[in-house]
Amino acid sequence: MEEPELTTVSIRPGLVDTDMVGTVRKEGVENMAPDQYAMFASERTDKSLPVIHPDVPGHIIASLAINAPTSLNGKNLNWDDEVLRTHRN
Repeated sequence: MEEPELTTVSIRPGLVDTDMVGTVRKEGVENMAPDQYAMFASERTDKSLPVIHPDVPGHIIASLAINAPTSLNGKNLNWDDEVLRTHRN
C-alpha cells in the first residue's frame, strides 16, 4: 500500500564516535581480528571512513524527520551524500 503523505529515507551514519566505539578501542585489540580492530583504532591510517561525532548524523536525521523532500523517498544514503548537504549543520 502506498502512503503519499509518508516519506521514508534510510541513512547510513558511518562510524560514529560513541561509548561503544570507545570500548572497542580499549578492549578490541585483544579480541578482534587486526583488520577489524584497525577500523576502530583512534590512530587509523585509512581515513576513507571518518569517525564522526554523534551530532552529525543526528542532526541530519532530525532535519529529515521535520522536512524530508519527497524526492528522497525510498533512498538509502550515506550521511555525507551531497543531497543531504542542506540537512547538515
